[in-house]
Amino acid sequence: MSIRRAKEKDLHRIIDLNNRESKWVGKKEIDFFQNYMDIPIFNVFETNDRIVGFLMAMDQNTDYDSINFLWFKNKFNKFYYIDRVIVDESMRGKGIASLLYKELIDTKGDIPLVAEVSINPLNEGSLIFHDKLGFKEVGTLKSCDKKVRMYYLD
Repeated sequence: MSIRRAKEKDLHRIIDLNNRESKWVGKKEIDFFQNYMDIPIFNVFETNDRIVGFLMAMDQNTDYDSINFLWFKNKFNKFYYIDRVIVDESMRGKGIASLLYKELIDTKGDIPLVAEVSINPLNEGSLIFHDKLGFKEVGTLKSCDKKVRMYYLD
């Protein structure tokens, strides 16, 4: 088991993982991930030579047009925005997301973390996970038929 920086050769597996969870994070094509290979945090969790999870986090200076990211950019001067963290369904409950977050928390220094979690449709597991880690709600955002809770962690 290891956490390492994502590489170009990992993108097909990352797309597969991402698109299985498109209900929460939106379906993406390879060019999306290629555009963000250089963001501050783009880590994969690998076990037995197989990627079973990944986490992407970008800083406030990243050129990103996500309405959720832009909401945080209008509220805070400095942050790492957790765009997506995904773990293969067969590997959930084994602490992989926690290890990906721990790696991020250990490297973030004094820069706060921000993230959003869907509350309509309800992503209860993610809400519980972020609450356990100490994230605090700093607002909500509604767009189209989706509503998200905005989270902040010092």
